[in-house]
Amino acid sequence: MIKNTKYYLFILIMIFCGSSTTHAFDIYPQLGHRRAGTSALTFLKIGVGSRASSMGGAFVSIADDASCLYWNPAGAAQMKQSEIYSSRIKWPAGIEYDFFGIVYKMSSNYSFGLSAGFLHTDPMNITTEYMPHGTGEQFYFYDYFIGASISQKITQQFSWGLTLKYVEERIADVSSQTPLIDIGTFYWTGYKSLRFAVSLTNFGSEVMNNGKFAKPVIEGGTVDVNYKSFPVPTIFRIGTAMEIIDTKKNKMTVSAQLNHPVDNAETFSIGIENAFANMLFVRGGLNLNNPEEKFNLGVGIKLSINEKDISFDYSYSNLVYLSDIQRFTLKFSL
Repeated sequence: MIKNTKYYLFILIMIFCGSSTTHAFDIYPQLGHRRAGTSALTFLKIGVGSRASSMGGAFVSIADDASCLYWNPAGAAQMKQSEIYSSRIKWPAGIEYDFFGIVYKMSSNYSFGLSAGFLHTDPMNITTEYMPHGTGEQFYFYDYFIGASISQKITQQFSWGLTLKYVEERIADVSSQTPLIDIGTFYWTGYKSLRFAVSLTNFGSEVMNNGKFAKPVIEGGTVDVNYKSFPVPTIFRIGTAMEIIDTKKNKMTVSAQLNHPVDNAETFSIGIENAFANMLFVRGGLNLNNPEEKFNLGVGIKLSINEKDISFDYSYSNLVYLSDIQRFTLKFSL
């Protein structure tokens, strides 16, 4: 009991006092804030899944459900069962993001995955300088990607994964498209449950918009525009995780992760998950050096029916300037 109490105190100090040490990460990474807003297709940076997001996104070294197709495709080979995964994100300003993934275990060493994400809003009214209250027409905005993943367990300790995906963004008649690559590795150290993982996501060449702007209704026609190219939102993540308590009635997982995006400063994520009897889950996480995100909380429940698992997860992210974010996830093992 005393030993477990020490673990709890250590985690509480690390998470709830970690915010006071945020400035320790500002010495070098703070320069990265100057890169903010310099990439395209930024919807790809929205964290997928209630469980991962409630742990502050410190999930690259856990990645043991189908959301690994977003965080680290190497995790698919670590999964014990095939799984169908669906998640909805309530983003600020009435924007919603839906993610769907399926991982199929081809064998004990190989897994195949399919994933898709769709960011969308309700139709918006077209306005012009001559008709500021609307022309009577509407336009659509949406982003989406579709991906295919393969993951292999090379040894009992090491696995790797690769995702090829097609990404498109469209605003009215202007759009951009590009193929991207995700790659990841997963390594069990052999010391208890300690593991390390690395992922590089959204890697590819610069992307350029194409299409024409419509002229005001009074003038009619379209306008040719010369667009510039922008880099894609590549993110490098490296993390570690370990179960510091692991019994039949209680399992506590702690994870830490360094995130390096090409279009912003580095952040450091800390997450914790406590599983009660492998049925009820309570989670929390912080993302240090992130001036917008305060904290993340989440809960989950898992039911087993005929040796198949059904899970529901919920997460809440508290933001400083934008409205808070909620995520809902449902997953089924096959």
